[in-house]
Amino acid sequence: MDHSALVSAIAAMQRLDGVAGILLFKGKNAIHKQMPFTDGRTFDLMDTLGDMLDGYQQVRRRIRSVYFQFDGGVLLVLVQEQAALVFFLMNRADVDLVAGAGAGLLRDFAVYLAGASDVAQPISQTAPEVEELVVTRARTVQAMADKVEPTASNWGAVRAVVERTLGKVMGRAQASNLIARTITDSKIDDPYRLPRADVLKLAISCIEHVPNMSKRRQLLMELEQDLAEQKL
Repeated sequence: MDHSALVSAIAAMQRLDGVAGILLFKGKNAIHKQMPFTDGRTFDLMDTLGDMLDGYQQVRRRIRSVYFQFDGGVLLVLVQEQAALVFFLMNRADVDLVAGAGAGLLRDFAVYLAGASDVAQPISQTAPEVEELVVTRARTVQAMADKVEPTASNWGAVRAVVERTLGKVMGRAQASNLIARTITDSKIDDPYRLPRADVLKLAISCIEHVPNMSKRRQLLMELEQDLAEQKL
């Protein structure tokens, strides 16, 4: 997976209801930033969070997630090794859904992030030649849809539903490993680039690995219902 695949995956996260901004950084390297305020404030936030995470690391406290709730919204920080994925959320956002999707993204790109530099990069290196969803002038909804769909699927949101469904019969780590194994067995390079129909097939394939037939049938029914309720 390369940086363009990561940008596409983050674009899918950006489309979740209530997500106002996303920042992904490792050390002093802002790997991706699309926040609803200036770059100066974004880097100040990155430095503050980085100092906080470093402080916990020095006392050997491993953090997986941090949740800050303010009057105007929520700041959700997901941590994997040295990389931190930050969501700026409106109050209407489904935090559990966003957290599940974000955790899935970090797992999917774990190898890429492990090899990423933690040193501040020149703008020319942190801004690849991939057109991102930054609205600089008025656009119609259809134009935005035409721009997004070829490059990013709703796999992040669907994966969160699959994880919750599998969580009824197995542990979270086991569910995550099962999903990763299904992706590998299906020879899928990047689930975030799958068409909608293939995303649904992948979700069903994950559930079909449950060995107990009656439980598998029940989980498939619940998966279908949850996906329909969330319009996925």
